[in-house]
Amino acid sequence: METVTVEQWWTGPDDGPFAAWVADRAAADPTHCVRVERVGRDPTGRLVVRVEPLRGVPLPTALDRIGTLTVGVAVTLTVPLLELAAQGRAGSMVLGSARPDDVLVDDAGVTVLVDHPPGTVDPVAQDAPSAGPAVGARAARPTSVRSTRVPGPTALLLAARTVWERVDAREACRPALDHALATALDGTAHDVVLVLEAVRATGPPRPVRWELPPDDFAFAPPTPPAPAGITAVLRRWIEDGVPLPGGSRLPARRLLVGIVVLTGVAAAGAFALGGT
Repeated sequence: METVTVEQWWTGPDDGPFAAWVADRAAADPTHCVRVERVGRDPTGRLVVRVEPLRGVPLPTALDRIGTLTVGVAVTLTVPLLELAAQGRAGSMVLGSARPDDVLVDDAGVTVLVDHPPGTVDPVAQDAPSAGPAVGARAARPTSVRSTRVPGPTALLLAARTVWERVDAREACRPALDHALATALDGTAHDVVLVLEAVRATGPPRPVRWELPPDDFAFAPPTPPAPAGITAVLRRWIEDGVPLPGGSRLPARRLLVGIVVLTGVAAAGAFALGGT
C-alpha cells in the first residue's frame, strides 16, 4: 500500500489570516489536523512555520485498499472529519484550504487533515535546517494551486461524502445521510452538526481493518484430463479399492500385502520341495 510522508514549511506575514492560523493551530494542538511543530524567522524577518511530519495514506487510496465499507468503519472515518468541519464552520478552529485527498489515514485508521494555511506566500524548501528556532535562508519552493482546493470545512465534507459513497447503497441510512451531506456542503455550521448527529446515530464505530478487497471473480485452476484405459483402472483401484462381488471393495494396500504374503509362502514351499 502506497504510504506518503508529508513535511511542510510555510512562510507568511506577521498579521492577517496566516498569523491567525499559526496562533490557533499552535494553541489548539489538534488530533485530526496537522500541528505546528516549530515557529521562527528567516534572515529577512519573515515568519516561518514548520508543521509536524505526517505519514499515512491519502483517503482515496485508503478507501480502495479497504474495499466496501461497513457502516461502523464509515462512522470511524467520518466522525472526526465532521467534528473538525463543524468547528471550522463555526469559527472555533481556523482551517486553511485543502482538497479531499489532503486527508491522510494512518495505520490505526485515524484521519488527519493536512490543510494549506491561508495567506501564505510560499512554502520554503523542505531541507531547511532543524537546529534553532530560526531557520536560515532557503530558496522558496514554487507552489501550484490546484483548482480543486476549497475551504477546509468544505474539503472535509467532501471527504466524508467520499467515505459514505463507499458504503452499500442499500443501507437504510444512506439516503438521509446523502441528503444531509449535500445540504451541509453549502450550509451553515448547524447543518454540519446535523450531519454529525445523523452519522453518530447510524451505529457504533468499528475499527478499520486493512484487508485486500476480494476479487470480483474467482478463477479455478483448469481440471487436468481424466486418464483412460488401464491407467484409469489402476488409479481407481488405488484410490477406491479393488471391487469384489457384492459391491464391496478391498483396499489396494491390503491386496498388496496379501500378494506379498502369498508370494513368500509360494517361494518357501518351492524351496522346501526342491530340498527334498
